[in-house]
Amino acid sequence: MSLTGAEVLVEGLIASGVRHLFSLSGNQILSVYDATIGRDIELIHTRHEAAAVHMADGWGRLTEEPGVALLTAGPGHCNGLTALYVALMAESPLLMLSGHCPEAQIGRGAFQEIDQAAAARPVAKASWRIERSEDLEGDLSRALDQAVSGRPGPVHLSLPSDVLEASARQVPGTGSRRAAEATEEDLDAVLALLNKAGRPLILAGPAMGRGQRWLAVEALAAATGIPALPMESPRGVNDPALRGAVTCLASADVVLLLGKKLDFSLRFGQPPFFSEQRSFIQIDADRRELRDGTALRLRADPWEATRRLVEMARERSWNSGSWRSDVDSLRVATPADWDGLLRPAASPVHPLGVCDAVQPFLDEGAIFVSDGGEFGQWAQAGLAAEIRLINGPSGSIGSALPMGLAAKLAYPDRVVFVLLGDGTFGYHAMELDTALRYGLPVVAIVGNDARWNAEHQLQVETYGPDRTIGCDLLDTRYDRVTEALGGYGAFVDRAEDLPVALNEAVASGLPACVNVAIEPVAAPVFR
Repeated sequence: MSLTGAEVLVEGLIASGVRHLFSLSGNQILSVYDATIGRDIELIHTRHEAAAVHMADGWGRLTEEPGVALLTAGPGHCNGLTALYVALMAESPLLMLSGHCPEAQIGRGAFQEIDQAAAARPVAKASWRIERSEDLEGDLSRALDQAVSGRPGPVHLSLPSDVLEASARQVPGTGSRRAAEATEEDLDAVLALLNKAGRPLILAGPAMGRGQRWLAVEALAAATGIPALPMESPRGVNDPALRGAVTCLASADVVLLLGKKLDFSLRFGQPPFFSEQRSFIQIDADRRELRDGTALRLRADPWEATRRLVEMARERSWNSGSWRSDVDSLRVATPADWDGLLRPAASPVHPLGVCDAVQPFLDEGAIFVSDGGEFGQWAQAGLAAEIRLINGPSGSIGSALPMGLAAKLAYPDRVVFVLLGDGTFGYHAMELDTALRYGLPVVAIVGNDARWNAEHQLQVETYGPDRTIGCDLLDTRYDRVTEALGGYGAFVDRAEDLPVALNEAVASGLPACVNVAIEPVAAPVFR
């Protein structure tokens, strides 16, 4: 029995272990929708294409398997591009499939015809259009492989509607090229430089800072006594989640970058954030990220190289003194003035008051998802969780709620808290409808200060307090918006009322919004 291209695509996804398609329907992908009926794959259809890509991104980061988003052509494809950039910067394994105008009509002014592969290429690890139905199986396999190999990242495929509808002869793919492996001599040179250093430091890129890759980094830290820090925030050297440990960057004399770009987030390695006498070692799968002027550059898969470094390091003697414990202590220490900010009866609530109420749930295994902005930075600084998702190095906001839904889908037995500002909530508030349809009871905690506070603080810092503009929002009752959709809503303006509200939100079994009136304070700074 012959299969259509759409059926080959669905069978290939299932054979690769894909069980969810995060999607929003449209003309050019209806054949794929039809092909999923009765098959072991579930369509999670969202209210916006960007949310579908954010969900696939969250799934990829949490499971280390490619999340797959399925969008329609033209405007639908373009709606997903910002979210694709978020995934690229976060080094998230993801496959974005976009319907496309018929191959036979390209260049003739077809409905919703644009060069989608070219549009996606700057924000994807790889991007191309499948031109023949017989290429579907092989190209799908290659795309999924590219998404997880080397530096993980999003891959895009455009799928012309006539390619999906035609009968397809299945042709296996050849897979992607793997990064070259580091030699024993190369890795020995890395360890020699680290062993000679007085204050060596390991900085892990976004992909290396989570899941199994981070476990390998922690094993290297344990074997060598060298402190390791994950770098996944757009604030980089000022990442509030690292607390006082950011002050140690300038003291490090040798810095090992494991899949970490020497980019804006590290201020390009320049003083005063790093010492003028420091040396960098880079291990990266992408030769374009290997920078001149570093002491040692290795093009290799940083995960595989780290695992080999662990084995070799265990055969050496290391004497790191108190350096690692000093860095680790600064990473978890809270500033002395934080206790004074916790005022139970004060109204509005300081962001730390929100953190104080949420932390007990995280201690019991709840998942923490955070967006950006000032409230997000307080949350990232004030909360610790076994499983954490943040907006990532792109600096984009709006991803937290759909990523929270992906977290609940991946971990249905865990409570999921999504902390986001009031401006951010407006991006994808309607995904609470998606949460209701699919039974994904996340708890969104909205820090409501009735402004775009991050931009407000930048304006104050740059131009002065009398020249702030375009940052005010309404003091909206987002809890009531959630109730109107069928979820649970609560409004809180005193910290002492938060524990009860959070417990009731969790107990409701519904997608929930706890709308908290917060102080419009600037994010914490540890430098």
